[in-house]
Amino acid sequence: MTIIGIDPGSISCGYGIIEISQDGFFVIEFGLIKPNEKSQNFNFIDRLKNLYDNITSILTRYKVIETAIETQFYHKNAQSLMKLTQARTSIELASLNLNIPVFEYSPREVKLSVTGNGNASKKSVSYMVSSILQIDLQNHKFDVSDALAVALCHISRKGNILKRNSPRNWREFVALNPDKIINP
Repeated sequence: MTIIGIDPGSISCGYGIIEISQDGFFVIEFGLIKPNEKSQNFNFIDRLKNLYDNITSILTRYKVIETAIETQFYHKNAQSLMKLTQARTSIELASLNLNIPVFEYSPREVKLSVTGNGNASKKSVSYMVSSILQIDLQNHKFDVSDALAVALCHISRKGNILKRNSPRNWREFVALNPDKIINP
């Protein structure tokens, strides 16, 4: 079973694809979808089409069967909220046009699922995602680790067990690694 986690954005969109099997799960691909910077006159509608086309291509190429997406949070700027909503809609339509169900998770729910703390920082989320998936995300934007965190949240909510010997949240990580705790 292949799923995709998506951290939607109108400028850049993080995604992470995870394959789930009886032996656990592993990352197939992750990255950012951004507008082609070389293209002139790349307006917002063109960015939405680019996002839709890229998501459709990724979903098809990897035979994704479920899409997990982070819900939006309140923006003080109404214009930003509208653009983010349109980007999310492009992603959802790409999935639904391929008959792929879409599951939504709040940022708090994603953070709680991955770190054990619903108010965790992006750095903490990235660290735990790296630890759970045993990949290096140091040179990647938080959009990528957030997308993988959404995928992990979806796996957790569906009842799939995380990899053995990998902590499922921050508390388990600390319990398994007491030598990494720095006391002032």
